[in-house]
Amino acid sequence: MSGGQTDGLTEKQPLGLRDSPAESRPAGPPASTGLIALDVRTFKLQNAEDLREAAHGADLKIVQLAPGTFDGQLMHAQIGELSVSAGDFGPDIRARGVMNQNLVTIGMMLQSSGEVSQWDYDVAPGDIVIFPKSVEQEGRYTGRSRYATIAFSEEALAAFAVGEPMLQEPGFWTRINRFFPSPSLRASICSEIAEKVSLMRSGLVPTSEAGIRYFQQSLVEAFIAGIVEEVSEERDEQPRGGAKLVRDVEDYVYGLETDRPVHISELCCHLAVSRRTLHRAFQHTLGMGPLAYLRLTRLSAAHNALLKTAPANVSVTQAALDYGFTDLGRFATSYRKMFGEVPSQTRRKAMDALGSG
Repeated sequence: MSGGQTDGLTEKQPLGLRDSPAESRPAGPPASTGLIALDVRTFKLQNAEDLREAAHGADLKIVQLAPGTFDGQLMHAQIGELSVSAGDFGPDIRARGVMNQNLVTIGMMLQSSGEVSQWDYDVAPGDIVIFPKSVEQEGRYTGRSRYATIAFSEEALAAFAVGEPMLQEPGFWTRINRFFPSPSLRASICSEIAEKVSLMRSGLVPTSEAGIRYFQQSLVEAFIAGIVEEVSEERDEQPRGGAKLVRDVEDYVYGLETDRPVHISELCCHLAVSRRTLHRAFQHTLGMGPLAYLRLTRLSAAHNALLKTAPANVSVTQAALDYGFTDLGRFATSYRKMFGEVPSQTRRKAMDALGSG
């Protein structure tokens, strides 16, 4: 992202990394109920040993394999019970050790200028690797590498994947495994994860509890989407009409006490259906997938928030983030296409109404 105006949406300049070895920046105040909060820490890497905790909770032995000045950056974030880590570094290293003693780690290379190997096999950007808790990993990274990981409990991952039978099996998350998303999905999830990492580093994150929870759910979904694609199998579900399933989704969304973003994983869990079943129902009934439909509900909610919330209480950027829009430029473009005006114009209407009241 860049600073300045983007389709009427003012973006913040990224804060970047400070010169100090570590900087702690709470990303917004803790949720009022104390149920979930988001905290981000960034680090400047000055030598290979600084990568010892490349993923949150890891204990790795790092050896630099190629001459040159080692440098990079590292980020650790805590989003409720979810631990997130991301970094980029170079030159070549060998890494060996336990990723996390207590949690399952899911890792992905986002970009690499060289070759990456994990245990005995090569890893390409977009491949998904599962590191069970307490399992030792070993890898070699050449060139400049960029990666991201999440760490979650087996129980939390199984609960998140309700509707996907294989991912709910007790033993699924206890085995070393890797998955190869299709080219289109690979590009999409790499882009989404990189986008969210950039936002966390820049401090452009949701501040509301609902927004933080949606951000967490979207991040987990990005990591497991490729797994779902590869192992998902049709389960024996009770026959359910597409129109009825769409109405069930709408009843759930409209029945919430608060106007908040709803993630597809929440719907699958509540309705006990797979992502593929939900997609077929929406495609048949509305001519669009559930993600597109949910995105429209979030767009309407953001519009309503900008129009009816006091300007001092929510900015255009914060409204976008709190309703799950992490690509601010795309949000502004979609907003203008849907409502015939850019978000800042809606905000000005709210200010004018407040001034004349």
